Amino acid sequence: MKGYYSFIAGLPDLEFNPQADFMPPAQLAERLSELLSPEELEWVRLLELPRHHRPVAAFLAAESNSRSVTSVIPAGGFHLGSDSAGRLPAYLQKLVHWRETHRGELSEKEILQKLQQLYLAQLLQSGNPFLQKWGEAELNRLNFLAARRSEKNPDLKKQQLIKGNAYHDLLLEYPTAQKIIHSEFEAAARLEIIAGKTNLLERELEIDRLRWDTIGEINRFEYFTVNVILGYFQQLLLLERWREVFNPERQVDLVLVVEKMMRKNNHSE
Repeated sequence: MKGYYSFIAGLPDLEFNPQADFMPPAQLAERLSELLSPEELEWVRLLELPRHHRPVAAFLAAESNSRSVTSVIPAGGFHLGSDSAGRLPAYLQKLVHWRETHRGELSEKEILQKLQQLYLAQLLQSGNPFLQKWGEAELNRLNFLAARRSEKNPDLKKQQLIKGNAYHDLLLEYPTAQKIIHSEFEAAARLEIIAGKTNLLERELEIDRLRWDTIGEINRFEYFTVNVILGYFQQLLLLERWREVFNPERQVDLVLVVEKMMRKNNHSE
């Protein structure tokens, strides 16, 4: 894998502080368009797409006549056989096929959960080390929190968990307090503490701080490869997410904003 020494060396240091100055993710993506290969640019795109998942699920549930789902996804792509369907990432093509071949109506929640399952599966199958490890961490995080919420209802827990790895199977078999659940997923102990917080804003902020730290762990022994660039881009996405929350020009109820963020960040909410 080729390195990107001069580019990476010139990137400003980042800290998990949305109020500090940082490069907008879109600006970095524009710079990367002239640096990375088409395959690597597709990896960058995969990291950016989750912000559009909820509009996609809402669109497919409502069968809107809108010409576009989001600013980057045309509505025409969500119909089998359309010219633009083939230009969607593989996981979205699978979602289109699943939805159009599914009998009966589907709720936005059902579509969103399937969307997350297919997205995480594509990360795990991407062939890129960063995306694979990030996808594994995201899948484990979502499933641990979902298992914890549905601990007393085995049927609900089975319904809520996203399939994709052996940790999913462990969560179905054991309570989240069991030693094996914590030993097989290092972040479990930290998530247990975070999930116990009653302040929604603090809890969601700490979850993203954990995700930020996870990127550092994934790339601990990476130096001047595309994996560092992907991790940097994902960190910018996290910062941008919180910059929007703390925007002083927006007069909003932070609790409502965080509740909306939690619905986006937790497939079972």
